[in-house]
Amino acid sequence: MKLLKLFLVILLVFLFSIEEATAATGERVGYSIRAIIPENQIDKKQTYFDLWMEPEQEQEIFVDIFNSSNEDAEFSVQVTNATTNRNGLIDYSNVDAIADDSLAYPMTDIAAVRDEVIHVPAGKSRTFPITLVMPKEEFDGIILGGIHVEKVMEEEADDTQGVQLKNKYAYVLGLQLRETDTEMEPNLHLKDVRPDLVNYRTAIIATIQNSEPVIVNNLNVTATVHDSSGEELKTVQAENYRMAPNSTMDFPIDWDNKGFDPGLYSLTIQASAEHQEWEWEESFEIKSEEVEELNDQAVKDVQTEKNGENIYTSYIIGGLTGIILVLIGVIIYMRMKWKKA
Repeated sequence: MKLLKLFLVILLVFLFSIEEATAATGERVGYSIRAIIPENQIDKKQTYFDLWMEPEQEQEIFVDIFNSSNEDAEFSVQVTNATTNRNGLIDYSNVDAIADDSLAYPMTDIAAVRDEVIHVPAGKSRTFPITLVMPKEEFDGIILGGIHVEKVMEEEADDTQGVQLKNKYAYVLGLQLRETDTEMEPNLHLKDVRPDLVNYRTAIIATIQNSEPVIVNNLNVTATVHDSSGEELKTVQAENYRMAPNSTMDFPIDWDNKGFDPGLYSLTIQASAEHQEWEWEESFEIKSEEVEELNDQAVKDVQTEKNGENIYTSYIIGGLTGIILVLIGVIIYMRMKWKKA
């Protein structure tokens, strides 16, 4: 009986250790940010910046960082241009994004941070400014971007690999600028078609551009790939996508991770948003050298991913097996003890 009690105590300690570690990870974020809404905010109920501006206007806007942790912390601050990701979502967090060639006034050219790193004591708040300098020429539509705030985490040594790991936690505040009430219409273009890999899987990528300074809402896309004989190979559909102003989206046509074959193909796309419609047909070639490289890389990457999954699966199975064996051993021991009694 003592052995059984000891085992239960060890098991409970193990489970509580997992729970505490998970809770500690959640608490490590330890901060929040808030936009201080100025007078030229168009809708003061919004928690992001939506500002009415004038040509050549200069203005400072302010963001508050609250460090809710019990340790002093530093935060990196960057301005971003809004982009569109392959899932049809507007992304304000891509600090390395290159401005689209249709974007006349990138947010990164208009908004600037004074201090790229902000020090905030434990349990305190700090307010930092963003300086806006508008272009000389009046513009229609909107300029869209974000204010990216990321807690600078200390590097942690990985005992098994001997490498340095850094956990990152970030918030983004939207920043939208307007000067006129002129209504703008989206204008979409098919910019490129190519074979590629998406999350280790083969896919055809159609690059679609919104060349106007307006958000595209409720975008529906149907894409079909045919081979040179006209046989339909693949059709995909997407609904209720959104696109940022003056941005491109890599729209993936999943190839079910099958290998590519060299040859000539054609892509037909029908797209619609609100009351507008677009249709494109584009021929493209998959070359032999692309086939060899992408097919080999897909197999390699998928195998690497599977190997990683197998390692974690082995750990889980091994742990569960160990617990079961211990339980069986305890039960056998107790039954033998009861028989002797």
